[in-house]
Amino acid sequence: MSNTPKTGIEELSPTAANQAIIVNTGGYAVIDQLLVPTVVDKDLTAAPGSPVDGAMYIMASAWSGITGAAAGRLVFWRSSSSSWTVITPKVGWRVAVLDELDANSVPKQYACVTSGATSTWSQPDVTGGAVTSVNGKSGAVTVLAPIIIACSDETTPLTTGTAKVTFRIPYAFTLTGVRASLTSAQTSGSILTVDINEGGTSILSTKLTIDNNEKTSTTAATPPVISDSSLADDAEITIDIDQIGNGTAAGLKVTLIGYQP
Repeated sequence: MSNTPKTGIEELSPTAANQAIIVNTGGYAVIDQLLVPTVVDKDLTAAPGSPVDGAMYIMASAWSGITGAAAGRLVFWRSSSSSWTVITPKVGWRVAVLDELDANSVPKQYACVTSGATSTWSQPDVTGGAVTSVNGKSGAVTVLAPIIIACSDETTPLTTGTAKVTFRIPYAFTLTGVRASLTSAQTSGSILTVDINEGGTSILSTKLTIDNNEKTSTTAATPPVISDSSLADDAEITIDIDQIGNGTAAGLKVTLIGYQP
């Protein structure tokens, strides 16, 4: 006699007696289990005391007293014969484990990844290639989308004034940081001070400053403080230069750092 290559159902000789009875009680029972492959539990190390007819399990380790028992093999109870039937799974077979539910109360799927003397099962990757980390961060990742505004040309010395630049924010924007930078630093005099306004009202309780002989606000002795972090879609943004020093600063850019809420 031989067995079918995938399910291992015994193939009978054409001359075997009572073939229909043997096939119905053996082969069809295996087909019934694999047609709807649900597993009651996958963590038992011994047979349950009162199994339900047709209840199938993945053995966590070989169950004592059962022929063919081995870790990772499928086993189901047949009340008609009061016996256990063992199935050796093949790589790629999947079952739903009824006592393990996901967030939607759906039984978790497990797939056979190794088959042989013992078998092992793992949950399939259900991410579908989705991004699970950004810049080394995982979980609820916020992707920042900076907006950089040129407030002058690169060489003309800066002068004070309101609304040096006026533009409209392209989408609702949650502000997490602001920066200013220069192409040429100023060397002396009053500290360069910049303000940012939404609809004519400053969004900074402490304004942007760039210290003398520096090209960036990130090294300023006094960092900016944001008082209004929620910028509305299509809001009018203006940038003022409130104070300059000796007149050598040039090439001002302002960066709004944040994300779409």
